[in-house]
Amino acid sequence: MAESAPAPPDPGSSGRRRPRYFYGWNIVGAAATAMFASSALQGYGTGSFLVPMSDDLGWSRTEFILAITVGQFVMAATSLYIGDLLDRRGPRPLMLLGTCVAAVSLLASSLVTELWQWVAVRGLAVALGTALAGGLVVNVTMSKWFVERRGRAIGFAAMGISLSGVLVPPALTALVDGVGWRMAWQLLAIGFVLLMLPATMLMRRRPEDHGLNPDGRSATELRGGAAAAVERDFASSLTRHQAIRTRTMWMLVFAFGMSSLSLLAIATQTIPYLTDSGFDRDTASAMLGLFAFPGLVTRPFWGLLAERIHPRYLAAGAFLCLAGGITTVVPAAQSGNELAVAAGFLLAGLGIAGNMPMQELLWATFFGRRYLGQVRGASMPFNLLFSASGPLLVSAYFDATGSYTGVLFTMAGAALLGVVVILLVRPPRRGAPSARAAAV
Repeated sequence: MAESAPAPPDPGSSGRRRPRYFYGWNIVGAAATAMFASSALQGYGTGSFLVPMSDDLGWSRTEFILAITVGQFVMAATSLYIGDLLDRRGPRPLMLLGTCVAAVSLLASSLVTELWQWVAVRGLAVALGTALAGGLVVNVTMSKWFVERRGRAIGFAAMGISLSGVLVPPALTALVDGVGWRMAWQLLAIGFVLLMLPATMLMRRRPEDHGLNPDGRSATELRGGAAAAVERDFASSLTRHQAIRTRTMWMLVFAFGMSSLSLLAIATQTIPYLTDSGFDRDTASAMLGLFAFPGLVTRPFWGLLAERIHPRYLAAGAFLCLAGGITTVVPAAQSGNELAVAAGFLLAGLGIAGNMPMQELLWATFFGRRYLGQVRGASMPFNLLFSASGPLLVSAYFDATGSYTGVLFTMAGAALLGVVVILLVRPPRRGAPSARAAAV
């Protein structure tokens, strides 16, 4: 039976004093770990397997990427149900189930011999596991634990994605080259479980369930006036049915969809793209690490800035960096200019570093935390469809033309279109005071 709507925070429900340590930071650490592990499966680890598996099993690159694309569709189809369950049941049971499904599926990946098996295992099972254990679940949970400090919380947790991008491609490329892709899948399954189980055990649904207030505020602080933002964020929350009737939701979906076309494409195609351009595999995997590195050092600052500057302006800046980075990499790779390629990946990585935290902040800012699982669950299928299209478009274009140039420039143009749309987004119109307060 569905759980009744949660009551708004009660300033007298928690102690008079601020807790010495706010449990919400455990949620941030667990979220960072989960995003590190799921990013290794969904994006940054994929490129290390693309060429060895395709060559060994006689597949084209489009056929290999087909499983990744199917996986994004699976995640899109399940996110609506995951969002509802998340609001009612909390993250821990979802993440535990997802960890088990993903681990078994990774072991099965080491046994594939036919394309249909790869699509079934990677496209269906691994995708379902990471959907249950990854970004949607942990980001919505953090937005329930933090309001005023939401930017820094999401920024710190997003460092897990960047750390995955820095560490996983070179390590996994060396592992695949050293022990073979079949054994590498098995070792990846073991590592995934070792990371995810402790993170899963730390997760909790929302602070009010444990006599706490968002941001670790004490009852005294709330009575003294700090409750305004918390109560406004809760009381003005929109349900899924209300959100889908707003222009705001669809403009956010489109703007971030345009920027996400290139994200998974870069994560999965950088190694084959650069090796085709004459770079060795070690250099190519290092460039992918450079793409992730800016997020490792800048994401907390993106989050802190978003507590002072409206996230939509920061999102526009992130989209510009992404477009500029891509347009730098393409001619540099053609000329073999390793330094310029590195600079382009760093600039694009800076854009991606701001993309994810700004997206999560905008959804929470505009739609509130009370029904955020429902709202993000409704929007996530469209976000995933955009990101799923990127790798497939790139690989299909390459198989048809033998080049990546045209499709990469097209993706840079899509990011620029995202700049225009995100700057036009305004809060949804409703009578609640938070809608007016969020306006800039």
